[in-house]
Order: sequence, then structure tokens, then C-alpha cells
Amino acid sequence: MTSSNSTDHQLFDFRYNKECRWVHRFMAKLMLVQWMVGILFAFFWSPYTWIGSTSYVHLHVWAAVFAGGALSSFAALWVATFPNATHSRHVIAVSQMMWSALLIHLSGGRIETHFHVFASLAILSSYRDWRVLVTATATVAIDHWVRGVFYPLSVFGVTAESSFRWLEHVAWVLFEVSFLIPCCHRLRREFKELCDRQGEIERSKRSVDQQVNERTQALIQTNNLLLHKTDEAEMLAMVARYTDNAVAITDAEGRIKWVNEGYTRITGYLPEDVIEEDVLQFQQCEETDAAAVNKMRQALRTGSACNLELQNRRKNGDAYWLATEIRPTKNKDNGSPRFIVINSDVSERKAVELSLAEAEQQLRSILDNVPGAFYRRHLGQDDKSVFMSRWIETITGYPAEEFIVPETPDPDFLLSKRSHLDFVHPDDNERVNKTFQDAINDRSDFSIEYRITDKNDHVRWVWERGTCSEPSDSGAIVDGTLFDITDRIEAEQENLKLQQDLLDASRQAGMAEIATGVLHNVGNILNSVNVSATQIQKQLDSSPLRNLEKISGLIDEYRQTFPAFVKDDRRGQKVPEYIRHVTDALQGERQTVRDEVNDLVSNIEHIKAIISVQQTMAKSSGLMQSLEIRDLLNDSISANKASLQSHRINLSQSIDDDVPTIVSDKHRILQILVNLIKNAVDALRDSNVQSPKISVIAKKEAGHVSMRVADNGVGIRQDRLDQIFQHGFTTKKGGFGFGLHSSANAAKELGGRLTVASEGEGCGASFELTIPICPEKETRPSGEIESVAQTS
Repeated sequence: MTSSNSTDHQLFDFRYNKECRWVHRFMAKLMLVQWMVGILFAFFWSPYTWIGSTSYVHLHVWAAVFAGGALSSFAALWVATFPNATHSRHVIAVSQMMWSALLIHLSGGRIETHFHVFASLAILSSYRDWRVLVTATATVAIDHWVRGVFYPLSVFGVTAESSFRWLEHVAWVLFEVSFLIPCCHRLRREFKELCDRQGEIERSKRSVDQQVNERTQALIQTNNLLLHKTDEAEMLAMVARYTDNAVAITDAEGRIKWVNEGYTRITGYLPEDVIEEDVLQFQQCEETDAAAVNKMRQALRTGSACNLELQNRRKNGDAYWLATEIRPTKNKDNGSPRFIVINSDVSERKAVELSLAEAEQQLRSILDNVPGAFYRRHLGQDDKSVFMSRWIETITGYPAEEFIVPETPDPDFLLSKRSHLDFVHPDDNERVNKTFQDAINDRSDFSIEYRITDKNDHVRWVWERGTCSEPSDSGAIVDGTLFDITDRIEAEQENLKLQQDLLDASRQAGMAEIATGVLHNVGNILNSVNVSATQIQKQLDSSPLRNLEKISGLIDEYRQTFPAFVKDDRRGQKVPEYIRHVTDALQGERQTVRDEVNDLVSNIEHIKAIISVQQTMAKSSGLMQSLEIRDLLNDSISANKASLQSHRINLSQSIDDDVPTIVSDKHRILQILVNLIKNAVDALRDSNVQSPKISVIAKKEAGHVSMRVADNGVGIRQDRLDQIFQHGFTTKKGGFGFGLHSSANAAKELGGRLTVASEGEGCGASFELTIPICPEKETRPSGEIESVAQTS
């Protein structure tokens, strides 16, 4: 009873809260409508009511907008936050009564507006809660008392009124509430009775449903059991009748009493052919193994079971393979045994087995002739090889049979069984075991080369590769192959020896290459040195200083009378003029000699720098310093000045204003530029052009400085552009093919590159050296030159 009362109370609470939520939504909408009406009252009615005939935006408009909005918003938010709470109904009651007060105020206390209070009380009675009406009545009483005493114009529409008039209004409210409260109480009681009746109906329905379900379940279980037994009997009948197996039931003496349709399909014999006949008569033929026939006869005689496969012939004489199962059963009548003989046609399976056996034989023959030992190992409690190809004998000297463990080995064999890991060389044993263990732990592939010691104590190299698969019932499985790589290892060792010999030879060639570079680059500078020395010698040979000895002799001769000699003697009169002439000549000669000596010193310094660069290259290090591009170009042009002058070559130089200072190896860059200008001079000398010219251009690129040396000489064929930087390749007579190769190497070591462009023979050539403005933090290793050939 208590449980049913609790259920009814829960149903009442659920439905009452649902009804209250509906009233909440209605009141929220009413609040919005009242807000709009209040604003319209304030705009179109309140100004006339409070002031007279003049209309403007009055303070009451703002009261309607903000006070009304606050009342409506507060009430709507409260019931949305606490939809099932009791206090939400009282909040709605207070808010609605305050709206009545606001509308009365906005209408100037008109008596008609007071009816809004009675309408609101009627609406609040929808909650069926008399306490809500009490809250509303208290709110109206307090409002009328406060405003009736202190602001009667707001509630009664007059400036002065009796202090007790508010009691009259409250009395009328109490009059209405006195009728509404009993109605709410009666409606709430009726609502509660409806919920109680619905609860009783639902409980009665559940009780009836439960009884119906219980009886239905009992009937269903009985029906299911009957259907199960029926289906089981039908399935057994169908199995016996339509199974592919040939089923025969015999008595204790082996005489056939019943056969199914499958017996006829398999053997070809009809039931009338076999009933009351000996079952063994139809289980054998001339090809049947006699031991199998004896085993069946023994089973029938002793009443035991047996399973076997035998060859038989059908009624039409076709041969087939038969899987026979004989099972004894007890006869319920007299207790004597009966036999169920089940025959299955396994001809296809036997054919597949024979085919697989033949395929296995062929596969084994192939594996035995492949030059590698194939194996399979089971890594269970007893590590054993279940397969090993015959090539293992070629590798280890022992036959494959000594490695394979049969399914039922004898103890003596297990003590003497072999594994290919037994032959691992002691120095490689730890490495091989670790590789195998890692592959087993990770179930992964492995590949390893190691040494073994064969039966004749010869050390051989083998390469083993394989994979470890997921564990089987007997443990993890390893499939692998061993290959004899002794010949390859010996060949590799011989190749290593040859490579060492080649390395020694290349080292000597490298030393020769450095010497050749020094000679090549120094030779270019020595030509200029020779020209400067020759020029100084010619200047000294033709110098007027030799005639000063004669003047000196005359001065010594006429030392005592030198003033008179100069004044009166014709020879003496020429001495001052000659001294002035010699002085002027010596001044020009001194400037010429100074220039030649400066060039000579510069060239000697460059020779020293070339040697230093070659030494630096040999030590793989260089000196980085700040360099002006103009100074580099001037020094390289100065080193080739003699050749330029002797061949009357016009050289133009152009340097962009934005070319910055770079940080690099000065002498390596000079080595490249001197070599490029020297090659341009040689190209112009061989071309015999009428106006030979060389242009040297420097400009800034993204993070680099580009220096280009172009000439209008012999040019380069298109098919030779890709070979121009290769060691030993040259297009000059008597050339060695080393200069451009070493220059390209030097450019790459500096972090830049050297490229070439030519439109073809007779069209000149252009070499461009690109050097980074700042060197890279890590010097790139020198290697094969990536020559870049471009065509215009």
C-alpha cells in the first residue's frame, strides 16, 4: 500500500509540475504582452492622464520601459531557471500583482484598471494552489497601503484621499479570493483523485499484463520444447535420409537391416540388394587392404568401434576411396548390440593428398638442387628442425637427415641431433645469437653474414636470411635459407686490397695534381714577372745615368775652376742643361721602374699566395677575411697585365654600386679569376679576331656576388660544354685540362660555383664565378664537380 501511495504521489507531482510549467510559459508570454501594453499606456495615455492636454515623453514612459521590462524579464528568467520549484509560482504571483500596480499607476489610478487585479487573481488560480492567491493578495494589500497613504494619486487618481480607502480595495480582493481559494482546493483535490485513479488503472493493467506474460511464457516454453523435439526428430531423419554419407544399420551378426539413400548414391546398391546381407560383402574388393578387412571383422565380432580408410568398388565397378566408421549401439529390446556403419566418399581428398605428396616431392627436389639450404625450425620446449634441404651437406659436410627431428624421435637421436648454429665460428657466435634472439622477440625478419666451420674444419662464409612468424601450437616458427658466400667474400677481400692500392695511387696522383696546380698557376704569374723584369732591364740599359759618369769626370777635372768652366767653356755651358735633361728623364724612369717593381712585387706575393693556397687545400683549411670585389678584380687583371698588353687586348671592367664586401678566401678567388682571365687571353690569341676584348663584370645576387669574365674569342662547341670542368679535358693546344677543374673545385669549396656559357665556336665564351657574401657555418666536403653548362 505504501508503495502504491508513493507511486500515486509521484504521478501527481509529475503531472502537476507539467501543468505548472504550462502555466509558467503562459505567464511569461502574458508578461511580454503586458510590457508592450504598458509602454503603449505610457506613450499614448499616461501623459494626458497626469498632465493634461500636453503630450511628450514622460518619466512614466521610462518607468514602463525599464520597470516593466525588469518585472517581465525577472519573472521569465526565474521560472526558466526553477521550472519545478514551489517558489517560482509565488514569484509569478508577486510579478503579476506588481504589473497590476504599474498599469494602475500608468492609467492615473483609473478604477477600470483595478479590474486587472481581479483578472490576474483568476489567472493565478490556474496553478490550483491557494497559497499563490495568498501571496498575490498580500502583494496587492501592501501596494495599495503604501501608495494609498503616501501617493494616493498613483493608486486612486486623486491627490488627497482617506488613509483607509486601501482597505476597501483589499476587501474586494479578499472577497474574490474567498471564492477562488475553495475552487483551487477543490480543483487540486479532483486533480489528485484523477492521478490516483490513473495509478490504480496502471497498476491493475501491469498486474494483468504480468499474469498474461507469465502464462504466455509457460505456453511458449512448452511449445518451443515441442518444436525443438519435433525439429530434432525431423533433422535426424533428414540427416539419415539425405546425408552424403552412406549409413547402414546392422544386427549383432553384421547383417544389414536398414540403409539410407546416401548408401545407394555412393555404392550404387539399392536397399533390396543389401538388406539381410553381410555388410562386409559390400565394404571390400580385390584391391582392398586385407588388414583393413580383418580390422572391420574384428570390430563386428568383439562389438568395438573402428575407423579406417580403404579402397572399394561401386556396383558398376568404379573404384573409389572409402572412409568407414563402425560404431556399436545397444538394442533396447533384448540388449544385444547393433552397429552403425557410416561410409564417406573421400576419393577427391585422397586424390589431393596424392597430388600434394607428388608436389611435395617435386618441391623437395627443386629445393635440394637450389644452391642454398632451406630450413624450418620450431622453437618450442625442444628446439628442432622439421625441414632441411639437402644443400646443407654441401655447406656443412653433414647430410640433411641428421638435422631433421622426426615426429616420434628416439632418445638416442635427440642426443645426437644437429643444428646449423652448431657450426658458427666462435668469433661470430655472440653476434649470431643476438640477431636470432632479436628476430624471435620481435617476430621479424633477419639477415646476417657470418663464418662457420664445416666438417673438415674449413672456415666458410654463409649468408642467412629468414623470418620468425607468430607462435604455433608448438612454439614460434623460423623459416630461413643459408647461402654459401665464401667466393663472394674472398672476392670482396681481394677488391678491398685493390681499392687500397688504388687509394695509394690516387693519393700520389693527388699530390701530383697539387704540384701541377702550383706549377700551372705560378707559371701564369711568372710570365708577368718575366715581363716586368725584362722591362726594368731595358729601362736600366737605356737609362741616361751612364752619361752622368762623364759629367762627373768633367766636374772632377775642373773642380777648382768649375764656375769659370761652366761660364766660358762651350762644353761647360752644356752641363747644366744636360743635368736638367737627365733629371727630367730620371723622374719618368723612376715612375716607370716603380710601377714595374710594384707589379713585380705583387706577382711575387701572388706566387707566394698560390703556394700557400695549395698548402691550405692540402690541409683542407683556408683563411677567411673581408674582401673588396674591386681589389680582387684589379689584382687578377694586374697578374695578366703583360699578356693583355702584348696581345693588345681591350679589357673593360664593370662593378655595380650595390656589390658588397664579402668574407671568403682571397687567394683561392684570385687563383680562379687569374685562371679565367688567362684562359680568355689564350682564347683571343687563338681566334685572331680584329678587336679582341674581355669584359669583367661584377654584380650582386641573392646572398651571392657574381663575377663574370667574357671574351669574343674562339668559343666552345655545344657538345663540349658539359665536359669543360672535367679533369684532363682541354680545348687548348698544349693544355693539361687542370686549370678549370681545380677552379671549379675551389669555387665549390668556397660555397659557390663556376658555370660556363657559349653560343658555339667563334662566338666567344663567358665564365661566371658565384661566391656567397658570407661563408656557410659548415664547409661542404669537396667531391665530384657539378659543372653547369648554359647556352645563350
